[in-house]
Amino acid sequence: MIFENVTLGSPHGLHLRPAMTFANRMSRYDSRIRLEVGERVADGKSLVSLISAGIGGEAQVKVICDGPDEEEMLRRAAQLLQGKSGEL
Repeated sequence: MIFENVTLGSPHGLHLRPAMTFANRMSRYDSRIRLEVGERVADGKSLVSLISAGIGGEAQVKVICDGPDEEEMLRRAAQLLQGKSGEL
């Protein structure tokens, strides 16, 4: 299990479209992924979980990955959340 703290790059938060894109990208990996923002925890592969977590703009997010491809998954998740890929 590995983790990284990242700042959400979008000032609008993880609303429907970016949450759907994030969940779809993370579903390509075999590892599990959790996003923690304070007391709220979301399954990074579940659109409903991501939306329910209400992750606001520029939030500090702890990304936790666990599994066979966790390093690649964490790298990609951090890129997406920070807005470096331009996809969210």
